Amino acid sequence: MIERSGEYQKAVVADARRMLLRAVVDIVDPDLAWADGVPSSGAAWPSRPEQIHDKRFQGDRYASLEPRRWLLDDSFAILPQDKGDIPGQIGFWGARLCDENGRFSPASWVELPFRNVSILQACSVYFSDDPLDGVAEDFTVEVKQGGVVRYRKAFTGNAKRSVSLFGFTVIDPDAIRVTATKWSRSGRRMRVIEIVPGVYEEWDGDRVQALAVKHQGDFSCLTLPYGTCSLRMDNQDRRFEPRSKDGMFQSLEERQGIDVSLAVRLPDGTDEYKKLGRFFQYAGGWRTGDNGLTMQWELVDIVGLLAGRRFLPPETLPTTLEGWLAAICGQLGQNFAKFYTADPAYAQKEVKCRERKDVEDVSCGDLLRYVCMASGTWPRADAETGRLAAEPLWNQGNTLTLDNLEQYPAMKANEDLAAIIFTVHDGSNDGAGSQVVVSGNDAASSRTETVNNPFIRTKEAALAAARQILAASGGLRLETLGRGDPAGEIGDVDVVWLDQSSAAAARRIQQDFDFSGGVLRGCASALLQADGSFLYQSRQVLTKSGSFAAPAGATKLRLILVGGGQSGQDGTPGTWNEAGTDGENGQGGRVWSGTIACNPGQTFAVTIGQGAGCGQEGGATTFGPYSSADGQFYPAGYTDIASGQTFARAGVKAPLPGSGDGGAGGKGGIQGQEHTEQNNTLSNPWYVIDNWPGLGEPGAAGQSGCAAVFWEPG
Repeated sequence: MIERSGEYQKAVVADARRMLLRAVVDIVDPDLAWADGVPSSGAAWPSRPEQIHDKRFQGDRYASLEPRRWLLDDSFAILPQDKGDIPGQIGFWGARLCDENGRFSPASWVELPFRNVSILQACSVYFSDDPLDGVAEDFTVEVKQGGVVRYRKAFTGNAKRSVSLFGFTVIDPDAIRVTATKWSRSGRRMRVIEIVPGVYEEWDGDRVQALAVKHQGDFSCLTLPYGTCSLRMDNQDRRFEPRSKDGMFQSLEERQGIDVSLAVRLPDGTDEYKKLGRFFQYAGGWRTGDNGLTMQWELVDIVGLLAGRRFLPPETLPTTLEGWLAAICGQLGQNFAKFYTADPAYAQKEVKCRERKDVEDVSCGDLLRYVCMASGTWPRADAETGRLAAEPLWNQGNTLTLDNLEQYPAMKANEDLAAIIFTVHDGSNDGAGSQVVVSGNDAASSRTETVNNPFIRTKEAALAAARQILAASGGLRLETLGRGDPAGEIGDVDVVWLDQSSAAAARRIQQDFDFSGGVLRGCASALLQADGSFLYQSRQVLTKSGSFAAPAGATKLRLILVGGGQSGQDGTPGTWNEAGTDGENGQGGRVWSGTIACNPGQTFAVTIGQGAGCGQEGGATTFGPYSSADGQFYPAGYTDIASGQTFARAGVKAPLPGSGDGGAGGKGGIQGQEHTEQNNTLSNPWYVIDNWPGLGEPGAAGQSGCAAVFWEPG
C-alpha cells in the first residue's frame, strides 16, 4: 500500500470528494546521454551546471550580493563555503551581472551538450521560479549539430519562467545553447534551472480528456500480466500531427514514459497525489481522433515493455536476483540499466543456471518470471517509481467498507490445480534433467501446469516454487465495484468488511481506474483468497490458555500469535452548545508470525492474551518461547492469506473473542435542542426542550487474542 496521510484516508472515502488527474509526459530520446562539461560564458562559484538536466524544475532560494537578494526574514538560505556542501537546487548561475537596465554586455550564455539523440523536434528552457531572481527578457535558443546552429529562435519581452519550442526538426543534434542579452531585473546573474532536449510537460484534467489504467499481477509467476494505460488528450495545437514533417511524430518512439497520478483534495484545500505508475510507448501505440483534434496513447508499464523483448545474454551471466534484474532492464538501453528495485533481503539471493544456452532464445518476460520464481519473489511495476520491482508477498493493505464500495463484493470460485510437473535442471538424464511432480489443491481439476525453469536445479527449489504457485490456486475470487483508492496497490491484502463482526481478506490481483470528464467514474478490482491447502493442510485456532501437542508426523509448525486488543474510547456527552465527540478506536493486538521446527508429540505451553482498556496494550499471547509481544501492530489488521482470516483489526463495532480485535470508539452524545414559545396573553416567552443532551456511547471492548497453528500432515 502506498503511504498516505490520515487526512487523505478520510477524504478518499468521504461522501463528497474531489479527484484530480495529472500526467507528466516525457518525450525525450530514451538513449540520450549527457556529454562531459557544460560550456558557458562564465559561471559564478555556487553554480551547479550539472543540475540543468536533472528534471528538477524548482530552484532553492539562496542569499547573494545582488541588489535586494538579502533579507533577514529566514526566507533565504546562506551559501556554505564549499560548493560541494550546497544541498539544494542551484542550476546555472552566470558569472556576469547585468546593468541597471538589465542588459548583459557581452551576452551571457550556457550550453547543454549531449549525444545519442537521433532527432529533436522540441525543447524547453526553465528559468528561476523565484520572482526575486527574474527571468531572461531578451534571449535566443539555438539547437546545434556538429558545432553548427541548425535551429534558432529569438525571444523579446519575455516574462515567463519557462518557454517551449516545437515545430522544427534537427537530425542528430548535440547541444542546446541559451544566450541572454537582457534580464527582467537589474543587477542579476543569468539563472537557468533546466534545459530539456524534448518534451517534458505536466498535463492536468483540462488537457487530458480520458484515462483508463489497468493494473494486474500474478504471484505464481506462471504468467506475466502487466499494467496498461489508455490516455486521450487535447491536441488542438496540433503538435502531434502525423501529416506534418515538423510535428512531434518523428520524435515518438518506444520507451518514452508518462507518469500518471490521481489526487484527492483534502479539507484544507491542498491536493495529495498518488502515483498510478509510469507507462511507456510501445509498438506505435498512438492514434488520432476528431480529425487530429485529439490524441490517444496506448501505453504499457515496464513489465509490458520487457515482456516480448528477446534477451541477449551478457558475456558473464549474473548469479543473483539483483544481477539478473539489471541484465534484463539493461536490454532496454543504458538509461534503463538501473531501472529496477529488489527487496534487500532477496537482492543477493543466488540465482544460477547450469549453461548459457538455458537463457538464450528466451524473452525478457519469461526470464523475469523464471528468476522471480526461483528466488521466491514476484515481478511488478512499482507504482510510485515506475521501476521494475521483485519482492516477496506482504500482508497489509486497505480496509474496504461500503464507504468506498458500490455494493458487496461478488464472489466466485478460483481455479483449482491438479498438479505441477517440474523439470529439475540437475544435469541428470544426459542433461535433460529429472522430473518432480507436486500434487495440487484438487486432484479432480483438469488443469496441470508444466514448469521448465532453468534456475530450478534441486527438488527443494521445485517444492518452494510449488508453494508459491499453489498460493494462487483454489479458494475464492472477490470482485468489487467502487470509487477506488489510488493508494491501493497490486499485491495488497485488503480486508473487506461484510458486517459489524466478520470480514473477508484477499490479495489484490487486479484494479482498474476509469477517469473521464474530470470524474473518477469507477474502480473495479479483483481479489484472490486462495485456500492455502498447498502449504498446511491442517489448522487449529487456540482461543483458551493451555497446551498444544504437535501432531504425529509434524516436523514444523506455522504460528500466528495475536495479542489482546484495546477497548474503544467512550464518546463524550453532548452539551446544549454542541454534540459530544466520538471516542478513538481501539487498536488491535500485536501480531507475531513465523515457522518453527518441532518434534512429533512435542508439547508447547499456550497463554492467550486478554483484551485491555482504552489506551492500554492488550496481554501477550505466548506459544512456548514465542510471543506476540515480539510482533508489531497492523493498522488494517493482520491477514493470513492462506486461510483468508484477519486478526487484530482496529475499531471493530462488535469484535469477537479470540480475534485480538480492538473495539470501535463510542459515538458522542447528541447536542441538546430547545426552542422558545410565547402565548399571546403573556409577555414573556418560555423555553421548550426538544431533547436533552445525550450521553456518550461506551466504546466496544477489546477482545482476547489467539494462537493459530498450521501443520502439514505426517
